[in-house]
Amino acid sequence: MRRGNITMDLSTVPLVAATAASRQVIATMLNPMKVLPSDNGLPRDWRGLAHQLELSTELMSLLTSHSDPTIHILTLLEKNQKDITMKNFQAMMEQMDRWDIIDDTEALFQSDAERYLEHQQRAQMSAEPIDECADQKILTFGDIHRLNQGLETQYYDAFLLYAEEDIDFVNEMIEKLETQFKLKLCLKDRDLVVGIEFEHEAIMKLISERCNRLLIIVSPNFLKSSANKFFLNYTQALSIEKRQRKIIPCIYKRCELPFQLKYISNLDYNLKGLDFWGKLHNSIQAPNSFGTSSSIQEGNNLQESTEIKKTLPDKYKDIVHITQKTNEKTSKYPQENESCESIMKASDTKTLNVSSKKNKTLSRWEKITSNWKTKQSKENDQLTTETIVQNLPSLDNLDSLNLSSPHEYKKKKKKLFSNFTKKRIALKT
Repeated sequence: MRRGNITMDLSTVPLVAATAASRQVIATMLNPMKVLPSDNGLPRDWRGLAHQLELSTELMSLLTSHSDPTIHILTLLEKNQKDITMKNFQAMMEQMDRWDIIDDTEALFQSDAERYLEHQQRAQMSAEPIDECADQKILTFGDIHRLNQGLETQYYDAFLLYAEEDIDFVNEMIEKLETQFKLKLCLKDRDLVVGIEFEHEAIMKLISERCNRLLIIVSPNFLKSSANKFFLNYTQALSIEKRQRKIIPCIYKRCELPFQLKYISNLDYNLKGLDFWGKLHNSIQAPNSFGTSSSIQEGNNLQESTEIKKTLPDKYKDIVHITQKTNEKTSKYPQENESCESIMKASDTKTLNVSSKKNKTLSRWEKITSNWKTKQSKENDQLTTETIVQNLPSLDNLDSLNLSSPHEYKKKKKKLFSNFTKKRIALKT
C-alpha cells in the first residue's frame, strides 16, 4: 500500500508496529512445521525465525510445546524492545526462502507503517495548557472567538428569555433584530459554551454584566417555567438596585401577567397598526451618549439672554441686539476673530478708537445687565422676606407676659440676693 504516490520506508518502522491482523497472517504461515529446509539450511517455519533472532535453547524448547509459537516470539520482541524493523523481518524471510510471506504481508506492512507514522506525528503535537484566568471569563462562543483575537469578552444588547414552545416566534425575532437591525442577542441554547458548571450563575452574570437588557417573550408557556420566573425576579431586583431600565416584556400570546410585569411598560405583538419591530429595536438600543455640556450651556445662556431682553427697558434692547450679534459672530468664526485682532493691533489710531467704542458698548451692556440682575435679586429677596414675615404669627396676637405683683417681686428679689450672699461667703471660706 502506498501513501499517496510514495512507498513507505519500512526500515524506519519497528516490527512491533504491526497490527494484530498482520501478526495473525504471519503466524498462520509460520506456525506449521516445514520438513524441507532453505538453501542455507534454515528451517522454513517459526524455528528459522527463532534461530535468526538468537533465542536461547531453553526458550526454543518452551516454544516447541506452545500452541502459537510465532505470536509468542513477536510478543517477546515487544517486551524486550528489540530494534527489529519490518525491513529486517523481510530480510529474514528471504534467508528462509519464504517469499510467499513477503508478498502476502507487503500491503499490510505498508498500511501499518502509515498508521504508525501518523501516530508518531500526533504524539509530537501537544495541546496548549489552559489559562485559568481566561477560562473563567469564557461564558459564550463569542468569548472564545474574541479572546483568540486578543479582544475583550463579548457584550450583548439583550439576553433573550423565552419558552421552548415559542421557538418559531423566537427565530422570527432573531432574524429581525440581528439581521435587519444589527443587534447582538444572547441565547442560552445557542451561545453558552458546553460544560459550564452552575449554568444559572453563568446566565445571571451575563444578564448583570454583559447584557444591556433582558428581552422576555411573554406567553402562557413562559410562565410555566420556574427558571424563567427566577431570572425575571433576579433581573427586577437588579434593575431596582442599579436604577436601570433592564426588563423589556414582549407579549406574544395573551395571558395573565405576573406581578413583576404589571407595572412595566410592554409591547404587544398582537396589536394592529403598531410598528412592533421598530419600537422593540428602539427600546433595546442603548443611547451612545447625551448632548455635550457646552451645547446645554449655550441653550441656557440663550434662554437667559432672551428673558433679560424681555424685561429690560426699550432704550437698552438695541444694545442687547448688537452684543448678541457680536458674540454670535465670534463663536461661529473664531479664526476670523483672531485674524481681526491681529489686524487691529497693526491698524492706525482711528481703528483703535472704533474698537475702543465697541469695547465701551460691551462693558456698558455688561454693567447694565449686572445692575439689572442685582436689582432683580434684591426685589426677589424682598418679596421672599415679605412672604415669610406675612406667614409668621403676629406679635400683637401673642399673649402678654404675666408679671408678678410689686410685693411678690420684692420678695423674690430679696430671696435671690440672700442666696447670692451665702454663696460668696462659702467660696471665701
